Amino acid sequence: MELRQSQSFVRLRRVASVCTLALVMLLTPILIKADGDQFKVQRLDFSVSLSDGNTYTIAGFLYYNGNFRNRPLQVLVHGGTYNHNYWNVPAMNGHEYSYARFMAEQGYALLAIDQLGAGESSKPSGDFVTLSETASSLHQVLVQMRNGSNPLDYAFQKIVLVGHSFGSINSILVQGTYHDADALVVTALGHVPHALPIPPELINQLAQFPYFPLPAEARSALFYFPGGADSAVIDYDNTNLADLLTRGQLFTTFAAIFNPAADQVGSVTGPVLVQLGENDALWSSQYASGEAAYWTNASSITVESLAVTGHSFNTHLVNKAGWQSINRWITATLAGQ
Repeated sequence: MELRQSQSFVRLRRVASVCTLALVMLLTPILIKADGDQFKVQRLDFSVSLSDGNTYTIAGFLYYNGNFRNRPLQVLVHGGTYNHNYWNVPAMNGHEYSYARFMAEQGYALLAIDQLGAGESSKPSGDFVTLSETASSLHQVLVQMRNGSNPLDYAFQKIVLVGHSFGSINSILVQGTYHDADALVVTALGHVPHALPIPPELINQLAQFPYFPLPAEARSALFYFPGGADSAVIDYDNTNLADLLTRGQLFTTFAAIFNPAADQVGSVTGPVLVQLGENDALWSSQYASGEAAYWTNASSITVESLAVTGHSFNTHLVNKAGWQSINRWITATLAGQ
C-alpha cells in the first residue's frame, strides 16, 4: 500500500513539474541560440477598439537579439492567407528563410503582427474584417508601440512599417492616413494597373465563405517562381504557412488594388522603399518604371527590382539580396532623420 502511494506521489510530482514547465514557457520569451547570440521571440497582445464598438486582440511577436531597447523597430505586416510566420520561416536544405532572424542580427527589434482575422488574433465575422478595420487595428498597434502603452511598457523612438502584398496595402493606407511610421517599406505590391492572373470563377468560389483558404495549387502558382524557389519550401508553405483570408478583405482589398487612390498612396509622407519581384505573377517588376508617379507626397521614393523572385519574397532562394537592400535603405534613411 505504501509503495503504491509512493509511486502515485512520484507520478503526481512529474505531472506537476511538466505543467509548471509548460506554464513557464508560455509566460516567458522563447530563447533560441543563433551563432552565439540569443534570438528571442516574445508574444505580445494588443487590445484594439473597432468600428462596431467591440474590443479585439491583435497578436504580435517581438523578435530581437539580446535586448530590444534603443533599437529601431520594424513592424511587419503579412499578406493575405499568411500570418506572422511568414517573417520567421525556418532554415531548409542549408538555406536561411527568416527575415526576422536576419534583421535581428543587424540590430533591429521586429514586431510581426497577425492581422485581424489571421493567426492568433481575434476572428470576428468575416464580412466585418475589411481593409478599413485591419488598417485601424494596425494603426492602434503602432500608436501603442510609439507611446509606450504596450505590453513592454517601452516607447520606440523610430518605427519602420514593412508590408508584404495585402499587408503592403494595409501599411500604405495606415501611413497615408495616420503617418505613424518614420519610413515605409512595401514589398510585392505596386500600383500600375494590369490584369491579375486570378480566374473570376476562383474568386466566386472563395467568396461563398466568410473565411476561406487559397487552394494549394493556386498558392504555388501565384506566390512562387519555380526557377527561384526550393520545392521543399513551396510544400512547407502550403502545409505550414497557409492561413485563411476573409470575404471582407477579399472584396475591399481587391477594390483598393484596382483603384490606387483607395489606399491613400498619394497621401503617404516620409521616405518609401518599394521592392518588386522580377518573376512575381501578381506584381512584376516590369511595371516598376511607372510606380514612383503614384507616391506624390512621399519625401523620397525608391523602387527596386529583385531578380529571380516570385511573389513571396522571403521564401525564394535569393531572399537575402532583398533583405540586405532593405537594411541598407533603412540604415541610410534613419541616419538622415
